[in-house]
Amino acid sequence: MRALFVACALLAGALVVLAHSPSVRVIAQEKSSRPKAATQAPADIDPQKDARIRELMDVTGAKNMGQQLIEAGMEQFRSSVLDSQPDNPRAKQFVDAFVVRFQKHFDADSLNERVIPIYDKYLTAEDLQGLLDYYRSPLGQRMLKVLPEVTRESQEAGFALGKKAAQETMDELKTDFPEFTGKEEDKHPAGDAKPN
Repeated sequence: MRALFVACALLAGALVVLAHSPSVRVIAQEKSSRPKAATQAPADIDPQKDARIRELMDVTGAKNMGQQLIEAGMEQFRSSVLDSQPDNPRAKQFVDAFVVRFQKHFDADSLNERVIPIYDKYLTAEDLQGLLDYYRSPLGQRMLKVLPEVTRESQEAGFALGKKAAQETMDELKTDFPEFTGKEEDKHPAGDAKPN
């Protein structure tokens, strides 16, 4: 059970890390029965600026980032749960059910509508034009080509470092907190009475 809790915590941590990526923020929400039109500008954003934001999101691939991040997070979650519960035949059923139900509550398409005001808040019309010029340039195109791999490898490095730090921390705490670190079972094999 503790391993499943750790897997859920890893998923939550992964989504937090992914949500704070420089391109977009991931915001989970329940799908609306009436989605906002994809081309409708938020009421308080200048229509020309809204068009530039959408164009920038298109050029950079940010408009598809929400779905990609969720797919990566779900795969990490699946792997964590299945690795932590190798002898539990219901682990795969649980993960499959979680993924299906999560997708009911997360609307990747509405992410763009939530991200546009964020771009509007931090970028001027001139900033947007400069970014569009950059990302259309050969250097900008090169950056867009390598950025997914740079991000993926950076996340792997971060997860590996976090896993190592968590294990070292658990090892340091095993004497003081055996009930949380799983070392209590090591002291008292099955059948042995625990001291009072």
